[in-house]
Amino acid sequence: MKLSKLFNTNIKISPMFIPIFIISFHYNRFYELLIILTIIFIHEISHSIVSIYYNMKIVEIEFFPFGAIAKTESFFELNPTKEIIISIAGPISNIIMLFMSILIKKIMSINSDLMIFFIQANLGIGLFNMLPILPLDGGRILRAYLNIKTDIKKSTHITVRISKIIILLMFFYSIFMNIKYNNRFFLSGVTIFLYFKVRQEKYMMDYTLIYQIIIKKKKLIRKGIMDVKCLTALENIPLNNVFKRFSSSKYHLITVIDNKGRILGNISESEILDAMIEYDTDMTLKILMEVLGKRIE
Repeated sequence: MKLSKLFNTNIKISPMFIPIFIISFHYNRFYELLIILTIIFIHEISHSIVSIYYNMKIVEIEFFPFGAIAKTESFFELNPTKEIIISIAGPISNIIMLFMSILIKKIMSINSDLMIFFIQANLGIGLFNMLPILPLDGGRILRAYLNIKTDIKKSTHITVRISKIIILLMFFYSIFMNIKYNNRFFLSGVTIFLYFKVRQEKYMMDYTLIYQIIIKKKKLIRKGIMDVKCLTALENIPLNNVFKRFSSSKYHLITVIDNKGRILGNISESEILDAMIEYDTDMTLKILMEVLGKRIE
């Protein structure tokens, strides 16, 4: 549900907020809800400001009951270092607001419940977003750090596994607290929400990899040079299995060998991608070499 447009960025709010607004009115917690929304908005705007610094356009900010997500126009082209800096900008904004509110509280001797709530909300939102769970900031930082050492697909799979383990522990903790104190149902809802978001990140990974490999050609043409990753594969390996080993930062050359280890020829990344589109992903390297008329050495 679109609310407005700010600096060419669409501001949207999830329909799931409707029951949250009704409940906040019923229990006289509307001002607390406004404080949380304000903190989340500043948190996301902090991401946006840093993204704009890196010439990345923020096309949409959507608010959910458990946070918000800023969508960028060129997310798939984001390098790990920039992703870490952009991701950490949100929690830093919470730290700044936390210390400023504490300072104002002491200087002006403001002891209202809303001021205390503002301090607690900033602390909670900042710490929560640093959890190593996708799509939270901590999860994106972890994935970006792993992506420096390995490819984006592997780093995402590792981060997804870690995310699921932490979510499972949080869920069991929320069940325990529900039984003991009967007041932790909100945490259970958060864990369920995060679980589905983590699954979405996992399913999006294959599309992300395909997109990155496609734009890699543009980068190669623009820069004129790129690091090469050499792979060696048996002739009976399907193209899809080779494609899964591709990374987004290097161009690939595949040396095809037979069962005796003899070199049969070489195939480029572009030839494999074109064959997957034109023919079949289950086509073997041997058949592709025959189609391309590659000379067996």
